[in-house]
Amino acid sequence: MDSRLSKRLGASWLLRPEPLLFLLWALELARLAWDSETARAAGGLMMAAYVALSIMRLRRATMWLCAPLAILAAALAQAFGSWSEVVRGFESAAIFMAFFGSIVLLRGLADRRPEISRTRRLFAGLGKKETSGAFLVGAHVIGSILVVGALAILASIAKGGAAARRRAAEASQRGLCLAPLWSPFWIASAFVARQIPGVPAWEVMTLGLALAATGLTVAHLIYARRTGMPELWRAVRGFAPLLPPVALCAAMIAGLSAAAGFGTLEALIATVPVLALVALASQRGVRFGPLAADLWRGTGQVRDEIVIVATALVLGRVLESALSGIDLAVGALPPWAAVGCVVAAITIGSLVGIHQLVSVVVALVVFAPLATNVADVVMTEAALLGWAFASMVGVTAVSTATASAMFSVPRIQLVYGPNLMFVAAFGAISVVLLAIVNEILSAPS
Repeated sequence: MDSRLSKRLGASWLLRPEPLLFLLWALELARLAWDSETARAAGGLMMAAYVALSIMRLRRATMWLCAPLAILAAALAQAFGSWSEVVRGFESAAIFMAFFGSIVLLRGLADRRPEISRTRRLFAGLGKKETSGAFLVGAHVIGSILVVGALAILASIAKGGAAARRRAAEASQRGLCLAPLWSPFWIASAFVARQIPGVPAWEVMTLGLALAATGLTVAHLIYARRTGMPELWRAVRGFAPLLPPVALCAAMIAGLSAAAGFGTLEALIATVPVLALVALASQRGVRFGPLAADLWRGTGQVRDEIVIVATALVLGRVLESALSGIDLAVGALPPWAAVGCVVAAITIGSLVGIHQLVSVVVALVVFAPLATNVADVVMTEAALLGWAFASMVGVTAVSTATASAMFSVPRIQLVYGPNLMFVAAFGAISVVLLAIVNEILSAPS
């Protein structure tokens, strides 16, 4: 075993939350084949234990976010007698341990793939005219798997002074944050899938890819009108080495979802270990020791996100139970209004500092019951669209914080900057498109 990994384990490893992540990962993989009440209860208890062991290791910002949410959830549970929903919230959160474990493993393998190195070299050789399109498309393609890790790659090859870095950061944010519309490797897809279960992955990915392509086109027309399509196409071609593995991952997840009836989250969890074995078998020179060390380190890096997810899900279950006993005296909303309300609520919440994990839960709990004529896949995309915008301009979003650090641009400039115009324009277009799609899906056959 790698010496660095051995030092990390030490005698006190049982008091750390990381071993529970690996145990829950294995449990959730087993539950895909054989589910039971006992396994779900065990997963919930382990999830609660993970949160308890993580409290002293959380970042201060995470504590400031989660503490009020936990207090609110406890107050609602006490007021409405719904402590059982707290337990169910932890049980629902358990599967995200497997999701984060799979994502950490996938990123560790992706960093070692030769396609990333070839893409970096091709990207660095692009001319000035292709740069804007390259950052836009590159962030989307690379970010579909590496998520915010794509920003580190792009920032390392950004050229020019402060103004050029800001433009590159803004373009990267636009491209990157459209990826959750379809990519199953973003927590957005997994989280929304738990709120709206039963939507096949291929439906979400097909509709999401169409919306993302529209968004990339709108972004190019708004911010890079002087760059012709030939220059944009040359930028896209620079990412040719990445397209086959990205397409293979997406196809395997969509195929498993369709064949086995899994949701997006379950299909990803089942697929990634297979992809990992294939990647290790097909690539020489990848040593298990360093990969295991990176996996252990990566599980520590996602600790805060796991606790936020667990807190948000517990609050969501309690809030849903509380609202179910209250007559809101509001009739059904037209489909376009329901979609628009969900997108707007998540986006506006992000601009005032509400994390999208919380605003997605609240928006769906409040508006989804009022949207009686909205197809599940359309409501899913509405939530993912709100998540995309919240990631792009959110005050507390991980992507804005990462882009600010990587490109040396003040976060406030990325939040309240040119991307707000894109959010408004593409948001209006997307609500119309989703309403049209919903009308088509609702039409009698």
